[in-house]
Amino acid sequence: MADKVSEREEIVAVVEKYTTGCATGDSKLMSEAFTDNALMYGYLNGEYYNGSINALYEAVDAFGADSNAEVCIDIINVETTIASVQVTLENWHGLNFIDYHSLIKEDGKWRIIAKVFHQYE
Repeated sequence: MADKVSEREEIVAVVEKYTTGCATGDSKLMSEAFTDNALMYGYLNGEYYNGSINALYEAVDAFGADSNAEVCIDIINVETTIASVQVTLENWHGLNFIDYHSLIKEDGKWRIIAKVFHQYE
């Protein structure tokens, strides 16, 4: 097993593809962070969503770039082949979110398999 520092750096780099995709409006870059069959659950404007991560890509494409957003990435836990990460995304097109991402190490690479989110004021 690689040391925890390098594992954490790899995890942050993957999650940064998601956050950079938000900032640049680049869903193609963002999609590199997620598995093809990743799922997403959460509340947006009080409406519950559950399903494919493709809805996130569509939203990013529709909203476009917003480099004014502030991001904080906190690794909650890493255990050999699984990890949990909290992402706070504030002022992305005037919206604020807290996400929890579940990652798995597949074929030696970290990828996000699920995103659970909540929009807050």
